[in-house]
Amino acid sequence: MIKELYQVITCETALNVTQSKVDSIRNKNIKKSGCRVYDNGFIGVAGTLGEPTEETWKEAINNLSLKIPYEFEPEKDKKRSRDLRNTDLDQAKFIEKSEYILKNLREEFKEFIFFNKIKFNEVTSILKNDCGLEYINKDSFVTLELIYKHVDSVNVFDSGILYEGRELDVDKILSDSRNQLKAFNKQVDLPSEEKMPVIVQFQQVAGKFYEALNGESIGTKTSMFNSKIGEKVFSDDFTLFVDRTDDNICTPFFDKEGSVLAGDKFNLIENGKILTGFSDKKNSKKYNIKNTAAAGGDYDDVPIISAVNMSVIPSDKTLKEMVENKKAVLVILMSGGDCTNEGNFASPVQMSFLLENGQIVGKLPEFNISASIYKAFNEDFIGISKDKPLCGQRALVVNMNISQ
Repeated sequence: MIKELYQVITCETALNVTQSKVDSIRNKNIKKSGCRVYDNGFIGVAGTLGEPTEETWKEAINNLSLKIPYEFEPEKDKKRSRDLRNTDLDQAKFIEKSEYILKNLREEFKEFIFFNKIKFNEVTSILKNDCGLEYINKDSFVTLELIYKHVDSVNVFDSGILYEGRELDVDKILSDSRNQLKAFNKQVDLPSEEKMPVIVQFQQVAGKFYEALNGESIGTKTSMFNSKIGEKVFSDDFTLFVDRTDDNICTPFFDKEGSVLAGDKFNLIENGKILTGFSDKKNSKKYNIKNTAAAGGDYDDVPIISAVNMSVIPSDKTLKEMVENKKAVLVILMSGGDCTNEGNFASPVQMSFLLENGQIVGKLPEFNISASIYKAFNEDFIGISKDKPLCGQRALVVNMNISQ
């Protein structure tokens, strides 16, 4: 019998913002422990908050009687520790910087009301067993989600200022906020072009890639990419990879089975060619595809295949360089969209701004965007920015159809 412990320790400071001021501070320290036992091809799992007790381990052992099959050997004799925390940012500095941001927004933009949350998290993930495995991943990050509405607006909210990063970049956040808020009152018409550059985060349009590259979907022949594995269907400049690198916030270098990747990454689509899907140990063996460290699930669950963080290799240009001498649409909020199994994507855009030469010039009315992903990531693919101008994330720029 092999015993294995999976733990996630989260320390969070959350600022509750109402009427453009911090009205309360909440501190949270939560340790989740998942106890696993492996014996004769079966797994027993039990979970608890805090450190596991003898009773927790007994429960896991008793759950072996459920006969949940798990035919894979746990990882053995491997040790690694990665610490990506920003040691320059502690709770006191986080609160001070957050207050400074809010003070400036209150004083400069009295016509807006800001509310919601600003959070600072430190997360430690641990996987260890009695066969010599010990993986530890530590990270810290700030999530700023300020919703705002104009004082004369009848809406519940109008838009938001979003940011995520290991640093609380005050200058960057204030600069982006000023550009957005100054343009909010400058209503401009939707350009007459039927197709133009649209700026979003990749994750906003990545849903079909996650669905189609799921190893189980590929194995069961339900993926829209089934007939395209091994074929080049996207741009030479489009490479999509499983991302467990240092660049990816709050993503351990190991999955919940202890699988890891060389260089903490693995290409699923390389220079436009679809190579494979993402997989855990079970689907890797069942369908003879690469195990790409994609096992997930809750801390007290049997590991299962889960959507893994994927990123696109960036270009050598900044967002401003990519849209230089062009009009472009910067999407802030879009919801209600979908992508068909034929790869046709469409979505309403509720909040966006018009850019000219990389500068915000005004707020656009609501409209719709649409594209075939086979064109959007091929001949209409402009690229991923090397800088991180969108909420602390890189920008995806593709030509899309626009209409009202």
